[in-house]
Amino acid sequence: MKEFNCEDIKLTRLESAAKLILEFGCPWQLQQFISVGNRKKFDQYLYAVDEIQQSIKSGMTSGYETHGMRAIKTMQLVFQGILECSVSATNSDSLSSPVYSSCSTNSYELQESNRTFYNELSLEQVYYLHNIVKKLNSIGCLEDCTCMYRISRKSAVDAKLLYLCIWKWTTNDLQNLDSIQFASKIEIWIQAANLCYSCIFPRERQYFEQIFDGVSTVTYDNCFLAIVEHVAVELNNFADAASSIASFQNLFAVLDLYEALLVLLPDIQSMFHTVSSTKISHVATKTINRLQILVRKLFCSFEDTVLNELSNTPLPKGTIHSLTEYAMKYLTRISLHKELLKNIIVSKPAKSLGNQEDDQFLDASGGTPLELHMIWIVISLKINLERKSRLYKDSTLRYEFITNNFIHILKTIKACPELSKMTGEEYPLKLSNYIVQAAEDYFSSIWNRVLYCLRDDGLNYKFPFYNGISRKFVKNRFKSFNTTFEEVCQTQSRMFVADIHVHHQLHKLILNKLIPAYESFLEKYGSHLQGKRYKARYIKYSSEDLENRMLSTTEANLAQSLFE
Repeated sequence: MKEFNCEDIKLTRLESAAKLILEFGCPWQLQQFISVGNRKKFDQYLYAVDEIQQSIKSGMTSGYETHGMRAIKTMQLVFQGILECSVSATNSDSLSSPVYSSCSTNSYELQESNRTFYNELSLEQVYYLHNIVKKLNSIGCLEDCTCMYRISRKSAVDAKLLYLCIWKWTTNDLQNLDSIQFASKIEIWIQAANLCYSCIFPRERQYFEQIFDGVSTVTYDNCFLAIVEHVAVELNNFADAASSIASFQNLFAVLDLYEALLVLLPDIQSMFHTVSSTKISHVATKTINRLQILVRKLFCSFEDTVLNELSNTPLPKGTIHSLTEYAMKYLTRISLHKELLKNIIVSKPAKSLGNQEDDQFLDASGGTPLELHMIWIVISLKINLERKSRLYKDSTLRYEFITNNFIHILKTIKACPELSKMTGEEYPLKLSNYIVQAAEDYFSSIWNRVLYCLRDDGLNYKFPFYNGISRKFVKNRFKSFNTTFEEVCQTQSRMFVADIHVHHQLHKLILNKLIPAYESFLEKYGSHLQGKRYKARYIKYSSEDLENRMLSTTEANLAQSLFE
């Protein structure tokens, strides 16, 4: 009687299980409960599948094989449906995303590790997928779902790759880009790589570990790596392609790539640690070494350019040369990367600057190899500018060119604390002395003509037994002074000196020499012009008048310089 009751109970349970399986004969019916998070109903369904499978294995009952096959097919389809639900959302959304539509610019950010994509799996979905996996694995029907999972999640990762605007960029593609476009590609890569290793890859690994936990046939290598490995390879390929770029204009983008890859390396090694995946981390390490070599090469190329740039057209008005502006901006940016570069630039400059004085100065300088290279570049820029100054036929423009460009170098160094620390105090001081000398040479080239009119010789009669001052010669000398002074003032008003402080220094330098010389000449020879009419005609300026005229000339010059 007890045996009969036991059999009746089993049959009743089997009939209830079969009824529940038939109730969810269509996968969408079961998926409806999943979509609203009805775990209780889902668990009941899995229990029903257990009842059917146990009865089939025991052979105690027959006629339920169809229900078992139906349940297996339903679970496989539900498994597929859960995966496709998120993937289809991604495929429809990624092409219209703002990131995709603006992938040629730098106007977006990708680095947030908590960014939500449409193809991510919720905790509920992971729960259902894991339980389906356990059930199918227990009856030996998991292989199709494993393949389905790899294809689906790989498609999801590919959609994210499209969203992040990562393409198969080759060395040839990158070499055809200008420096701005190249830097833009590097920035996109850095943002995408950071997001992959901080968010996308870890989440895919977490999905794999949670869904296939306890399933020995589904491994890290044959499941997780199959989903993400191609993305890691693509990221590596781009970085490797970038390590072949030869233009020093791309140095800072290459440095950004190098730094990003260096920071990511521990994550890469942790993510791809198995025997079959270590090639990815090995390639990343080799690329880092290649980028170090490339940085040294680009740095050396920049040094050669600064020293040997051969543009030979004199600039009008002796203004600041484009080489000076570019080189100093470049040096400023280098100083901001000094912590990174000091571990790359590890040998002192080996090239001669071409003259013994500068080579000896550099040899006697202390500091790190990077700091010595910075001083080397500043000295080589000075040498190149001096060479360019000789292209001017007008000596005044030559000294004006030297003054303006040396001032720009010195001001740039002083304006950047990091650059100032790296170049030290000694060479900027030498540069200041060069500026003073150039200003004095400038004075000599333009104002000596005026001072020459105030000389004593040539004003005496030359008769035997008589030595006196010629009134005619004095008149001519004052007349010559007035004319020359006007001409020089007119010339100077058109000059361009880029620094207000130097303007005032030149003004002071001129007055300190001109006023005493003029007052002395006026005191000695002004009395030889008799009569107010003659004096007013030939002595046009008092000392105050000269100062006022010089001041107005300087102010006009400053206004023009500021306007330009």
